[in-house]
Amino acid sequence: MSIRDKLISGPLCFGSAPLGNMFRNIPEGEAAATVDAAWQQGIRYFDTAPLYGAGLSEMRLGRAWAGRWPNTSATSTCSVPRSAG
Repeated sequence: MSIRDKLISGPLCFGSAPLGNMFRNIPEGEAAATVDAAWQQGIRYFDTAPLYGAGLSEMRLGRAWAGRWPNTSATSTCSVPRSAG
């Protein structure tokens, strides 16, 4: 049974703030294994931002995705704060 069978239908998003050590230091191997587990469960929508570890989450996602392209596709979103001026 996959995670999708247990949750409501619709796209699931992997929030990658923890990969940027936002809540605690995540070792490289654990970060890679976490992204791999999400990928194996069918997650193809990943949220990231430059503020997540000063780009660390983006670098870790890139390394975890290496070798999966171009045979598969995924979506990555990034939200960047903008100044009022």
